[in-house]
Amino acid sequence: MASRVRTMMQKMGIDDPDTVRREIERFDAAHARFMRGSFNVEREELLYHLVLNTDRLPVEACVRAICALARHSRFQDHRTTQSALADKLLEARVNSALGEEISVTMAPAGIRVSADNGRVTLVAASASGNLRAKAEKVVAAIAGVRAIDNRIISVPSHGRRL
Repeated sequence: MASRVRTMMQKMGIDDPDTVRREIERFDAAHARFMRGSFNVEREELLYHLVLNTDRLPVEACVRAICALARHSRFQDHRTTQSALADKLLEARVNSALGEEISVTMAPAGIRVSADNGRVTLVAASASGNLRAKAEKVVAAIAGVRAIDNRIISVPSHGRRL
């Protein structure tokens, strides 16, 4: 952490190490939430083949190691890896579009999105009868969406305001 604070202080031109440390910790927490949400893992280090500590190794040595590994046949992209990444990218695009177009009052618990080879599945429950049609319209306009499995259901509020 001390090395990260020093580096960021230099890059950002900030003289307060406590401010920089808090910003790094905030970024790390947001990154961990994203990784847990995107890849369903609690321990982020399980996602990586290799971790290099630039506080212990020169950056140039790390770059050479990564380039050498990237050229190795075991680390070449396979069709399944490319497909999985394309699905994750499509999920991110759909989540972003829904976040811009669907209000929290319309979908208080959010909409769960998954993608598989261009087929997008939407799952949610809401008291809003308009959510299903609106979400489908938003998703249908996104490039790369081949089909939509809309599992959004309307649940009556029985007179209670949500």
